[in-house]
Amino acid sequence: MDGRMTNDDSVQPELLLALQQGLPLVRRPFAVIGERVGADESVVLECITRMMQSGTARRFGAVFDSKSLGYDSTLCAVTVPAARLDEVATRLTPHAGVTHCYEREGQPNLWFTLTARKDRFDAERAGIAQDLLPFELLDLPARRMFKIEAVFDTHLLGQRDPTPTHRGEMRHALPRELNPAERAVVRRLQDSIPLVPEPFTALGAELNRKPDDLLTLLTQWEHAGMLRRIGLIVRHRKLGFDANGMCVWSVGPARTVDAGHVVAGFPDVTHCYERRPHVLFPFNLFAMIHGGNRDEVRRLWGRLTEMARLPTGQLMMSAREFKKTSPRFFEEP
Repeated sequence: MDGRMTNDDSVQPELLLALQQGLPLVRRPFAVIGERVGADESVVLECITRMMQSGTARRFGAVFDSKSLGYDSTLCAVTVPAARLDEVATRLTPHAGVTHCYEREGQPNLWFTLTARKDRFDAERAGIAQDLLPFELLDLPARRMFKIEAVFDTHLLGQRDPTPTHRGEMRHALPRELNPAERAVVRRLQDSIPLVPEPFTALGAELNRKPDDLLTLLTQWEHAGMLRRIGLIVRHRKLGFDANGMCVWSVGPARTVDAGHVVAGFPDVTHCYERRPHVLFPFNLFAMIHGGNRDEVRRLWGRLTEMARLPTGQLMMSAREFKKTSPRFFEEP
């Protein structure tokens, strides 16, 4: 078996997409999703349960904007001899703030993301840099965010000529201090929510909140940009997206924003940022793309470069995954 969805846990593409895009913040959100795609509420819940049990989905929970919660994040890279790659990766993966850690083809070859509370971020990054010695840590923080949308549409598999749409620049909500009760809501929602017809009623009982009060709070957070969505977080390889790569280009200041909008408009692109270049890695526009195989990813890379009128860059295919988790908030000692 290749690990992809089987007949026992398959789900219609429209429902799969809707569940990833996020629940409406209403009492019976699964019923609303079902109405959109022509399925009963019970069928929607059964599909989610099967995907969770089979491992096709990692969780059904909230995706928060880390900066609005008072956290910083960055993309880091290090060049490591192939013979020592596993050893060095094991130094990184125990860190709670390291959420993604990959080997990629090319140089640097070891990549990871770091998220930590703002007042601890510099110390966390310095500690990791020390742990990596004698290898140099490259810090590539984001300057602009064009797209963060890890949503996988199985209709795109095998599509050779995807059509981009217009995407504007994303902005972070202004950070604000959450009170202890609000932090408890964040901590609970970053795990899977109850898979029942009225999940917010069940959550309200757990959190000692009235369901309508909880929904009002979550709606406020969603409008402010703190809460991106509450939805299905999938394992993309189990859906058939067997290959992915990080695209990087060096774009002049006058064209960075326009190029970022074009790249972010492609449905196959899940992440797109302008990042601060490093003297050892002089690229400033980054994007993550996914496809059914390596050839699909290479074709998409070429189309992105052509459509956005980008200079020659690099496509760094993912080779191995050492760690992949979601950030955890308000769990520090």
